[in-house]
Amino acid sequence: MRAAAKMARPEWAERIQKLRVRLQLSQTDLAAKLGVSAMAVSRWERGINEPPAQAYIQLGKLAGDPECWFFWQRAGLSKADLKRVL
Repeated sequence: MRAAAKMARPEWAERIQKLRVRLQLSQTDLAAKLGVSAMAVSRWERGINEPPAQAYIQLGKLAGDPECWFFWQRAGLSKADLKRVL
């Protein structure tokens, strides 16, 4: 039997990698900006581990508007929540 087809990565994993590439950062560089290990970034991009909320908030800050909302929503924040505190 052939090995099962590789499963697609979660959308969040693809978005993290696309953001890193758009910012022209290595995994090590992105990790340094987020205060995590390069291995953590690698695992996120492969969809093995999902980032914690704090990392999603930082990713949103790096992404800028409007892409920031995807990352902030993954952290559990909504536009209404942010408008209330700003």
